[in-house]
Amino acid sequence: MKQITIITPADRPGTVADIAERLAARNVNIVEIQASDDHVHGVIFLEAEPYDEALRALADAGYHAISEELIAIRLKDEPGALAKVAARFREPQINIHSMRFVRRDGGWATVILSTNDNERARTLLADCLV
Repeated sequence: MKQITIITPADRPGTVADIAERLAARNVNIVEIQASDDHVHGVIFLEAEPYDEALRALADAGYHAISEELIAIRLKDEPGALAKVAARFREPQINIHSMRFVRRDGGWATVILSTNDNERARTLLADCLV
């Protein structure tokens, strides 16, 4: 699974509409989108199909888009479960670039994340990979 991260100037109305219109014009389907604004930068996380065409469309439009490979894990949906998983990265000095819960169902949670070393992260998370 791959994610596109787009960094934009903050407080720029119409950015999501512009991105969605440009992707639609290239027949790209948005699978998931999340946007946030820290008053300095806007950050948009996007999963789209076809992925390569989405990256081309964004680059052609002048957006700063970063491609990231994602890791999907399944955790018990209970207090402390995420803390235990995140703590696995402390000693090997693996940084988490992004993380979000994408589903909660039947006492379980699915989390997607990207790190600065996904290969080692996958090894550390082998028991909970989806």
